[in-house]
Amino acid sequence: MQFTYRSFGQRIHFGSEKVQELPALLRDFNTVLIIASERWQSIVHNLQEALPGTAVHHWPEVIQHVPQVLVDRGSAFRQKHTPDAVVSIGGGSAIGLGKALALDEYLPHFALTTTFAGSEQTNIYGISQEGGKTTGRDDRVLPHTVIYDPDLTLTMPKKLAVPSAMNAMAHLVEALYAPAGNPITRALAMEGMVAIRKGLQKIAVTDGLTPKANEQLLYGAYLAGKCLNEVSMALHHKAAHVLGGTFGLEHSLVHTVLQGYVLAYQWPHLSVAQQADFQSALDHTFPPRQLLDLAAGGGAPTKLSEIGFKEEHIDRAAEEILKKPYTNVRPVTREGLVQLLHQAHSGQLPTPNE
Repeated sequence: MQFTYRSFGQRIHFGSEKVQELPALLRDFNTVLIIASERWQSIVHNLQEALPGTAVHHWPEVIQHVPQVLVDRGSAFRQKHTPDAVVSIGGGSAIGLGKALALDEYLPHFALTTTFAGSEQTNIYGISQEGGKTTGRDDRVLPHTVIYDPDLTLTMPKKLAVPSAMNAMAHLVEALYAPAGNPITRALAMEGMVAIRKGLQKIAVTDGLTPKANEQLLYGAYLAGKCLNEVSMALHHKAAHVLGGTFGLEHSLVHTVLQGYVLAYQWPHLSVAQQADFQSALDHTFPPRQLLDLAAGGGAPTKLSEIGFKEEHIDRAAEEILKKPYTNVRPVTREGLVQLLHQAHSGQLPTPNE
């Protein structure tokens, strides 16, 4: 019971129809920039109607991994319209662009999340360039108000909802064994894993999201985002960013596939208490297997070969992961990484004793 814990200042609005509170939150701003794909045009239109005295400008271009060229165009749009608030509507890509724009000059950032990605909870930003992705932390990019409205995630197709939820699960998994973890983040991670596990198990036997499962997944994703922001991530997240940014793989699918194999890699180096926490939260004697089963049960991929990663890229990926040292439960070696990536590519999960 000796620890250091830092909390972050945010206002959270969680619940059905919370999106209707957004106009009241924005009424004191003169000019608002909304970052949202065309899919959310109806929300943009409703805001324009509800804020007749506010200039509302819509930026519809959203690209995964937030490429620098998009940030440059978005910055020029921002400079042209000089907003005094930014609203991001969507998942990690839309919110990520809002964060990138805040690096130039802070603006109050309202995030309306429509996936389970968790970016809305963190001061982490990522901008991709040709050949890689730059990530960092800066408190200026942390959205100061976040709206979680289950009505907006309920219509998410199952093929998108499952990888998005597994993405959130990855934050919780690494938070539980984070070197800087503490009793608070441990409790958050445990509760979040239980919520997401139960939500995924519910939708495994349905054609789509049920209201209860959706609410559980969204709540778990909120807790996952908090954990991601409050403790450092390790091997899984480093590997996921390398594979996604360097090889152009879809972000949530990389998280979905990798985490079971990475947890198996870490497993022999976890304490007995940490192993027991995972077994309790994931309700399985060997939690790495449960992670793959949760993905497969929802129809998501469980092999890197299924999401476009080629076996001949394993050596290069291992080299990229090793370029910047970071704290990890188990020592990270080139040999170990190559073996892990081969396992994830072929779908051969090691046994608990390996």
